[in-house]
Amino acid sequence: MISVHDAVTMILETITPQAGERVGLLEAGGRILAEEIRSEREVPPFANSAMDGYAVRWDDIQHATATDPTSLSVLEVIQAGAVPIQAVMIGTASKIMTGAVMPHGADTVVRIEDTEEYEGHVRIKRSEFSGTHVRASGEDIHRGQVVLDKGRVLRPADIGLLASVGRSLVLVHQRPRVAILSTGNELAEVDEALRPGQIVNSNAYTLAAAVREVGGIPVPLVIARDTLAEIRAALGEAARHDVVLSTGGVSVGDFDFVKAAMDELGMHRLFWQVAQRPGKPLTFGLLRERPYFGLPGNPVSALVCFYLYVRPALRRMMGHTKLFPPVVSATVGEDLPKAKGLTEFVRCRLTLKDGHYTAHSTGTQSSGVLSSLSLGEGLMIGPAEYPLLPKGMHIKVLILDGDEFAGSDAPF
Repeated sequence: MISVHDAVTMILETITPQAGERVGLLEAGGRILAEEIRSEREVPPFANSAMDGYAVRWDDIQHATATDPTSLSVLEVIQAGAVPIQAVMIGTASKIMTGAVMPHGADTVVRIEDTEEYEGHVRIKRSEFSGTHVRASGEDIHRGQVVLDKGRVLRPADIGLLASVGRSLVLVHQRPRVAILSTGNELAEVDEALRPGQIVNSNAYTLAAAVREVGGIPVPLVIARDTLAEIRAALGEAARHDVVLSTGGVSVGDFDFVKAAMDELGMHRLFWQVAQRPGKPLTFGLLRERPYFGLPGNPVSALVCFYLYVRPALRRMMGHTKLFPPVVSATVGEDLPKAKGLTEFVRCRLTLKDGHYTAHSTGTQSSGVLSSLSLGEGLMIGPAEYPLLPKGMHIKVLILDGDEFAGSDAPF
């Protein structure tokens, strides 16, 4: 049996990022760049107006006021997408729309609200600074500039930026396909009528949702019944995918055949059992060179092990650098007994007052009560050497629903 820290370290030592694939911009959001992006163009590609107004020479209008306006003759109207025909010279102006190309000779735009047009002329009632309301060529991005670094998680603004520099395809890390194998004679599908002794295969849905949330592609497989032949065949099918998750059959019961089937398939088992609660009977190894996680069958144990071990592994495969859920400091809200010698992850709610968190248990810590995990926001990390987490103790809490920007690049 190994420690939580050693289990995390051992798993991540075996994981490398997936190869890259080129995808269209509409598919790239949330993916991780597998290349550096340099712009091959200026953005914007030409000087343009930031306002509807008049393109002028600032020298002509620098003294204009509402009581003493400057009058200029209007040469033309420049619409967005059109090319100016005439250059602006002394005593002239061109009416211009937002986004339209600045005409040669003009260096400033006066808002239409500060003007008055009459008989082919315009009165300028206000002067601002030279260059006001003009977007210069390359103001946003210069040709040759690195605009996005390799390893970046692509956000909506990044997708627009890629479009602006003319990249319709981008190289991102592949999303791992994760086989989800549930084993046990007691399992039934969600829409089946339950026979005596049966329960719904909720783990498959829980883990599929967790895989999808982290960005992987879940591939739930047919339930494998408790026979060596059926489990061996199911594991062989699962090993065709990038990652294998199985639930159940990794404990010490008379009908737990998963370990035997793995041995027959030549799996290289790196560890079995972690000194933690819930989730002690966790197995990890390489099945035909694919990462294999043998998760416990109890629903809380399976999902807690996913958060602790599978999620960081999948994030590394997808090219993330922030692998772990965020951790906050909190005060324990009530005395909580725990198992001595095991790192215990206590399901908890968090309250924030005066900038400090207090953590309260969500109730029973039975590994079969999934509602206790659904009700909570985090997991208190109870150190192995403590038999009790006393009220008022300062403790770390693993946040289960932290967003990308609150994630951590350090293990908990």
